[in-house]
Amino acid sequence: MTLGVACGKLRAMIARPHDSDAPSLGLVLVKALVFWLRHQGVFWLMALPIAGLAAAITYVLEANQALVDWRHHWGWGFLFAFIYAMFLDRWIKEALLEDTHPCEEADALGLMATALALLPHVELSAVLWTAAASLFGLMLPSLAAGEPSSLRQAFALGRPLQVHLFLLLGGAVALSLLADPGLAWVARHLPDRPWNGAAVVAAHRLIDALLLTFVGYGLAALFREVSGWRQPEPDGRLYRRMS
Repeated sequence: MTLGVACGKLRAMIARPHDSDAPSLGLVLVKALVFWLRHQGVFWLMALPIAGLAAAITYVLEANQALVDWRHHWGWGFLFAFIYAMFLDRWIKEALLEDTHPCEEADALGLMATALALLPHVELSAVLWTAAASLFGLMLPSLAAGEPSSLRQAFALGRPLQVHLFLLLGGAVALSLLADPGLAWVARHLPDRPWNGAAVVAAHRLIDALLLTFVGYGLAALFREVSGWRQPEPDGRLYRRMS
């Protein structure tokens, strides 16, 4: 099915409620784990630089007392939110266009990256943020598929999947938050070394990256299920081989 046909089905869904049963979230998560295991090279190629950058920043800031005021600067949250957006976009593309070659088009980050990067400034609880994000979560795979949808279309498309989307996003947020006390406990039992703080921060970034793989695959799978979108045939594919 081409993107144009999928878009037509999406518009039809706006006019009438989706009447098919929602896919099993448990099965989607199992498939997400299998997909992650099969794509270890891609994951570590993207996750290790994120963890390394976080560790380097933390080590430099902790080692230099003159930079103490920069340790909790809002800019770091903005930076990593933007990096997470790029990671999530790339992983959704991997899930939607499995076994494809690198594409020559620029990643469709715009709206998604900006929205995620601005989240650190929004004073909302994790539950409220998750509830709001689950309403329009299927915008992300539509962007990655090269067929951007409006907020209204994304809401209509995800309407039969609100519980799934809430559990998927909320579960990832909850596990990321729980990683803080868990890693703090581990840090207390590590030998006293100057690099402890950097190692703990890097571990947290790796955990976040792993959680994003489940979110990315889950959103891609749910998007395919309710929209009927299928990877284009080679002749009509928007993602062409680089010359």
